[in-house]
Amino acid sequence: MKILVVDDEILARKRAIDLLEKLEDVEDIVEASSGQEAIKLLLDNEFDLVLLDIQMTDMTGFDVLLRIPGVDRPQIIFITAYDQFAIHAFEVRAIDFLLKPYKDDRFYESISRVKKTSKEKIERLIHFIKKNDTLFKNGKNAIENVVIKKRNNYYFVPVTEIKYIISSTYYAEIFTKDNKKHLYRISMSDFIKILDNNFLRISRSTIIHKERITKIVSEGMGEYSIIMKDGKSFSLSKNYRENFLIQLKIRSAKNG
Repeated sequence: MKILVVDDEILARKRAIDLLEKLEDVEDIVEASSGQEAIKLLLDNEFDLVLLDIQMTDMTGFDVLLRIPGVDRPQIIFITAYDQFAIHAFEVRAIDFLLKPYKDDRFYESISRVKKTSKEKIERLIHFIKKNDTLFKNGKNAIENVVIKKRNNYYFVPVTEIKYIISSTYYAEIFTKDNKKHLYRISMSDFIKILDNNFLRISRSTIIHKERITKIVSEGMGEYSIIMKDGKSFSLSKNYRENFLIQLKIRSAKNG
């Protein structure tokens, strides 16, 4: 098989490629870091399989799929950190998907399953996307609810209720206005992509809702503390400082 791996995060691409290289029937692996790059590769080359990230910075994986002529469409495995895509799109049972962070066994199960998938199922998914285009709009698709799965049940946590989010290994700890904590299996990098502009990342391990801030304290030497309405205090990381201060209009992009 000739396989294309599409993901805008280099570590995610590397993980998929490392797993693919262990398969005997994989002849060639090509990678793309954006939707536009993927489209060009797909139009200029023939692939047997594409591992396609759904939520990328320039477009969604569905946008990529719709740009490929029907006769040339390879088999597709979608990779997502976004449970809602799985719930909405894949309830048609059209095609397989991997939910980040996935285990090795689940990855290989998906590869095995897609080999048996008919291309008619891909056409069913495309029909579903076109019929429900508001679910798969181009660009940043901000979610309204975080879907928390507990055993066989799905619970919906409104994004408007979130105060802040703290990383905990493979999980994100979501703290809400009613002082509850929810665990959601997602990386912080993937999470911030699907949240609206009210959420700002202030460090590698923390995302906050800007309307839950009560004050920002300048500690001197370029250091800042962020005080939330519930009294929780966070330090503003140097790597995220500039964007944070610009977003809150404390500092202008022009003046620096």
